Amino acid sequence: MRINFVCKDFNTGMSLEKNLNQAHALNQWAVWFKKEFAPSDLDADGVFAFMHHFADLGIFESVGDENRWKLGGIDFDSNDENIREMVLDRLETLSKTTDGFAVACFLGRQPEISTAKKETSQSPPAKRIAPKITGETPNLEKASNLSNLQIVKKVGRQLKPFLEFEKETVSRLQGIHTPSKEARVIFNYILRHTRTKAEPKKWEQLSRKRHK
Repeated sequence: MRINFVCKDFNTGMSLEKNLNQAHALNQWAVWFKKEFAPSDLDADGVFAFMHHFADLGIFESVGDENRWKLGGIDFDSNDENIREMVLDRLETLSKTTDGFAVACFLGRQPEISTAKKETSQSPPAKRIAPKITGETPNLEKASNLSNLQIVKKVGRQLKPFLEFEKETVSRLQGIHTPSKEARVIFNYILRHTRTKAEPKKWEQLSRKRHK
């Protein structure tokens, strides 16, 4: 059963400030996760794509209604502050797994993907094709077209490693709740993180905060 969201607007979603041990609509969870954990540069589409991905990773569990979900793997006898810390610990743990590699980006860090910056393979230089020497005037337009075709082929060879990496990563991100379109949203966000590192949120242990 795939999740269906009611809205993708943080302004219309009701934030959760308490009762984290109860089931809520996933768009409400999205508002809470955005406020508590997500980097500031992650937009609404990105947050909702991650919510689908989190459902595939078991962060959320269905309670019988496709729009009612609860946190999975949580001690529900704990108070809301401790639940928040447990969710963070779970996200940190998942970010170090093969399936949950993208979670690191949600927490504002670069994902641990060895092929994230896969260098393009060295392609041999294209051979120049000179027009045949005859008594006629060389067909410069034909030679130019051949040269353009060689350029296109060379660019294609250089892009091939990246296109293969994109296909492989999007496939890894897809799941029961995460369609190809949203997997690509997450992939594009990961790609930005491999170029410019987003500023992560400054974590503060709630237990320490209470003792100040």
